[in-house]
Amino acid sequence: MAQTEQEKLIGEHPKNNHIFGQWWSYVDLPTTDRKKHRKLEENPAFRSAAIDKLAEWIVESHATDLQLRMIDKQRAILDKHGLSRFVDILHVLPRTDKTQKGNLGEIVLIEYLKESRHFTPLVHKLHYNPNPDQSMKGDDVLMFKKDNLTDEVIYGECKFRGTPTANVVDEIVGNLAGQKKLPISMGFVANRIDEMGDHELAEQLMDLQVKIYNGEVPVTNVGFLISKSSKRAGCGTSAVVEDNLDTDNPRLVMISLGVEKPVDIVVKAFQKADAILKKK
Repeated sequence: MAQTEQEKLIGEHPKNNHIFGQWWSYVDLPTTDRKKHRKLEENPAFRSAAIDKLAEWIVESHATDLQLRMIDKQRAILDKHGLSRFVDILHVLPRTDKTQKGNLGEIVLIEYLKESRHFTPLVHKLHYNPNPDQSMKGDDVLMFKKDNLTDEVIYGECKFRGTPTANVVDEIVGNLAGQKKLPISMGFVANRIDEMGDHELAEQLMDLQVKIYNGEVPVTNVGFLISKSSKRAGCGTSAVVEDNLDTDNPRLVMISLGVEKPVDIVVKAFQKADAILKKK
């Protein structure tokens, strides 16, 4: 069976042995030269299992090795209340709902593309956020093919909204148009890799930045909108994206995810992540 235009850029949807293959059904909708859209919809039977997995990824994405070591040391000597207070003082996870939504959207897209394209972000950028309650500046999602950096780069923009609108679709498309479709965080990633001691890879990333801006390396752009599902015609996330997606960027794919009560997923996933850190 021939690949869809979406599969050529973002790979096949995860199989049933992956939580995303269980939790979401997908349709690669008919494409035009100005529209490539993958529609995802939730299977509610797997929501609880998905939230458990999201909580694990939230901890992995936010908590540094140092923070986890300190928590483990205190876990051995403090009672439950003392450990909870210690974790709160470390302020590992964001407490503002806006930042939680944004961070979770980025985490979900990264994990999706890890599975569908086998690309990697190389570093957990949220480990370097000096203020966990504020969204971190730079590219939402920046991923690489580690065994061949110059083959392709994936740069994505994520939005989490309680209600989907034409404006948010336009915003995503606008942020992945013209020069904006090129990543701006290559230097950040290269510096972190250099600090880790992999100087050769860091230098390769700096060279890659030049090649990207010279048009020598293709950049695949992925717009990701998480919002609510709806049985009303034209009101669900996928319908809003399908009706309003229009771009002259031939390497842009939009992924829409419609779920019931999307904010509830964020709240429960971060609560469970907090519980993981505080578990005695």
